[in-house]
Amino acid sequence: MNKTKLFQNAILLACLGFATCLTGCTRQVNEYVAPPPPKVTTALPVRSKITPFLEQTGRTEASEEADVRARVRGFIQQVDFKPGEPVTKDSVLYKVEPDQYQAAFQSATAAVEAADADIQVKQARVLTLDAEKERAALELDREKELKANNASSEAQYQAAVAANKAAVANLASGSADVAAAEANLGSAKAKLDQAKLDLDYTNIHAPINGSITKTYFKLGNLVENGDRLATVVNDEIIFANFSISDRTLLEFMKARKLAQTENQIEPDTGADKWRGKKVYLRRETDNGFPFEGELDYVDQAGIESDTGTLGLRASFQNADRQLLPGLFVTLRVPAEEAVESLLIPESALIRNDQGTFVMTVGSDNEVIQTKVTVGQSVSGWAIIQGGLKDDDQVIINGIQRARAGLKVEPTAETLTVDAEALLRGRGQPDTAPVGSDTAPVGSDTAPTEAAATAPAAGEASKPTAPASETAPSPTTSAP
Repeated sequence: MNKTKLFQNAILLACLGFATCLTGCTRQVNEYVAPPPPKVTTALPVRSKITPFLEQTGRTEASEEADVRARVRGFIQQVDFKPGEPVTKDSVLYKVEPDQYQAAFQSATAAVEAADADIQVKQARVLTLDAEKERAALELDREKELKANNASSEAQYQAAVAANKAAVANLASGSADVAAAEANLGSAKAKLDQAKLDLDYTNIHAPINGSITKTYFKLGNLVENGDRLATVVNDEIIFANFSISDRTLLEFMKARKLAQTENQIEPDTGADKWRGKKVYLRRETDNGFPFEGELDYVDQAGIESDTGTLGLRASFQNADRQLLPGLFVTLRVPAEEAVESLLIPESALIRNDQGTFVMTVGSDNEVIQTKVTVGQSVSGWAIIQGGLKDDDQVIINGIQRARAGLKVEPTAETLTVDAEALLRGRGQPDTAPVGSDTAPVGSDTAPTEAAATAPAAGEASKPTAPASETAPSPTTSAP
């Protein structure tokens, strides 16, 4: 048995050795397999009519704001409002203790009555003096006649002359007393008017319609003439003050002129061609520019020499009190006309010290680096002024994997833009698969928006008619 097992083991070892030799004689060959081309997303630029605009930050203020001030000195006797409540013009807000002013008014009334009585006494005396003057004149005439007939002495005649002069002088004096009494009456009436005014000022009224702040003086406090007691704010209309640099102004005027020329519109040559233009406003937390107002003032002094800026003001209806005075806001002033523009997502741009570039895909799926000129950037869109054509397939996703001259595997998408939403600070770049009839979920777009479709991978690019030819002109109605 042992010999048999040894023989079997020897045969098994021989077979294993033979198998090992066969395996060692067969060698594997390593061959290089190129990686698949990187996948990217491409889209054609969007051609649409975009309205030029200027954008600047500013501060809001209430259209009306008036301090409630004391007009007389005294103790506050009554406070007739609650902080923050609406008040109407001329409604009573405070009452100042009126006792001393009531007494002064009564004293002034008595002084007027006394001055009026004094006038009546002096007028009666004038009547008496006038009668004395008439009697003295008749006596003088009689003495003249007697003297002419040698029936009176010179002494009697001279006495009659003197009496007549005295009567005339007394009448003049009496008339002067009447005039003085009338002047005293005028002075007394003026003091009465002032006393009446001071008495009226003990009731402190609201100067304008609006909402009132808390009171700065409490019940029983002593106030002096001119003290500020509270403030009434009318914010049914909100003003937004802002300023733009002279360079920004000139660029905007140039853009407006270009838009007017393209749309064959005569430029506005009116004296105040800015007033009434639409203005959009955005608060710090707003999505887009939800508030629409109008430009109501441009600094008539022109560009300020110290800062090189032009001051402007816009007004906004604020019945719902969504805008508060003192807010830091962003304002956007659009031109009246739109200009045809070529747009791509701003994220598709590559910027370096040599300029601004985009990556495009040729008909052979090879990446091409194209230098472009970029104008304004709006809500994630870049307005291309040069270097790009309507049928260029622009890489909008996967740009970090693209290199000039590298082959890629493109997937075509459709870019859509809503010119109105863009102007209002919305309409962020969005895409939909090629051939889709509906806008992507969450997009602000509508069926009439400008759109561009990239051709399928490997197909030759074909120029397409500008979408702006079928898209409606952007409007500026409120959302």
